[in-house]
Amino acid sequence: MFKRYWQKSIEYMNIEPDPGSATQENYAALRMIMVVSLISCILLMIMQQSLLGHVSYGTIAGVVGILFLLAFCVFNWSDVRSRITIALEVIILLFLIMAAFVEYSLHFETPIYMFLLLLVLLPSMIFDRPWRIVIIILAAAIFALIFNHMSIDDDIQKQNLIRILSGTLLSLIFSCRTAYRRIVAVKINQMTQDVAEHDPLTGVLNRGGGVMMIRNCIDRQESGTFIIIDIDDFKHVNDNYGHQRGDEVLQRLAHTLRTNFKEKDIVMRMGGDEFIVYAIGMVDYSVTCTRLEQLVNTIHRIPVSEEDKKYLTVSIGAVINDGSYPTYDSLYNAADNYLYRTKMKGKDGYNLLSVSYR
Repeated sequence: MFKRYWQKSIEYMNIEPDPGSATQENYAALRMIMVVSLISCILLMIMQQSLLGHVSYGTIAGVVGILFLLAFCVFNWSDVRSRITIALEVIILLFLIMAAFVEYSLHFETPIYMFLLLLVLLPSMIFDRPWRIVIIILAAAIFALIFNHMSIDDDIQKQNLIRILSGTLLSLIFSCRTAYRRIVAVKINQMTQDVAEHDPLTGVLNRGGGVMMIRNCIDRQESGTFIIIDIDDFKHVNDNYGHQRGDEVLQRLAHTLRTNFKEKDIVMRMGGDEFIVYAIGMVDYSVTCTRLEQLVNTIHRIPVSEEDKKYLTVSIGAVINDGSYPTYDSLYNAADNYLYRTKMKGKDGYNLLSVSYR
């Protein structure tokens, strides 16, 4: 039983967040922390000056520290952005150390609570594996204990010691649980979205997911070749060999398309026996012709009926988009027109348009 709980704990602490989601979440958290902390310190300075007639050394030290971190992020933004998760973790740790120093080293007469509040809240904003958050919390707690030891009042030391230990325990439980639940929620959302955007039979993108991704490429003026692939006489396959064989042919064609194009290229099943590929960055005419010829020859090796020695053929209409096509519909209509030309010439081949949109 102990071994099982230990394995579950290891899995719990090592759950891996999605890199893209981690970058987005941690970037937003870093920006919010810097803005809110700077505004809070400025407001605190104004309030202290108005009500007390002076600004405390702790507040001044806090503002100086925040301005230093903000300047560091601005002047090293490219490095910070490329390592946003590590940058957020380091900055949060520095914030906690600075808060502990200000509260336990510069104020000796009364117990302090601001560090404990930050210790619970700030680590919970990190979108990363829980064990890394644990290290940050424990490191901040160790610094707080060191600074607390500098206090000249033994009673204050003891009170703060109890608060630091209890606050650390609360932060560990709250932050790790929050991180785990956020990671799981993102994974579930991605799985749900993946199911909604993919064709259940072939595994490639369905019409909704594929069209959305191609529209995004067009909006970014991302060049590439738009390809419509239509199976020749697919109704004959279903009528003569059964729908199960027809499904197998669709699955093999989808697999062939995935393996013959790059991972970044968009492959989708438009519906029925029609597939669409958007080959990102493929704009050279001769290269595109070679790739389409290779694709047609590869598809010829997909068996429809090995007993009858019948193999698959397709008709293809393709358009090279140099970034000038304004909409998905304009690309689709152009490619569909060239698909029609292929069928008029006897099917089993391709026609390619390489003219900019007019």
